[in-house]
Amino acid sequence: MKMKSLFVTILAFFSTALSAHWQQVGHAEYTWGPFHVYSVGLFSENGSYQENQSPLMFSIKYEKPIEGKNFAITLIKEMEAQQLSADDTNAWLKKMQEIFPDFSPNDILNFVALENKGYFIANDTVLNHEFDAKFTQAFIDIWLSPKSSFVKLQPQLLGKEKGEQNPQEFQYQPASEPFDEENTMPELPPNYDPQNNLNG
Repeated sequence: MKMKSLFVTILAFFSTALSAHWQQVGHAEYTWGPFHVYSVGLFSENGSYQENQSPLMFSIKYEKPIEGKNFAITLIKEMEAQQLSADDTNAWLKKMQEIFPDFSPNDILNFVALENKGYFIANDTVLNHEFDAKFTQAFIDIWLSPKSSFVKLQPQLLGKEKGEQNPQEFQYQPASEPFDEENTMPELPPNYDPQNNLNG
């Protein structure tokens, strides 16, 4: 019964990502010195962004190997700059370090931001934790707040400046086997409607 309940929960999360008709707002590349570390894309249902809009999806495609625990620390450092409660950020760090895998080049980490909650999808796997509205807003603010340390990336991320865009960039295409009821960790279909989610 536990596995059935978990699977129903995962399907509920995933159906939200599928039902949203994702269109790319924009994307930007994060570099450190001469190194392209990762690209981040912003998606909405209509291909544009307004403040307090939901749902949104952020897609991070890694270009360099990054340990999941270290990436969680990076995210929390950005959140701490928003003057959030230390109790909140400590709890969020612990949870992200529990659920984040290590990332290899071409891996994709999606964060789906809904009105009152958010969750991560690593490649084709929904990570087993639902984050609350406070975390969700803090994650959005990492990228879109006027106080963000990524403010120089915002014109491209918001589609106000166009960089070179590869329409396949944020699609993950693993080898996937058909669903098997006996499989305790079934694979979920990737790409969130790949024909329509990358306009822009």
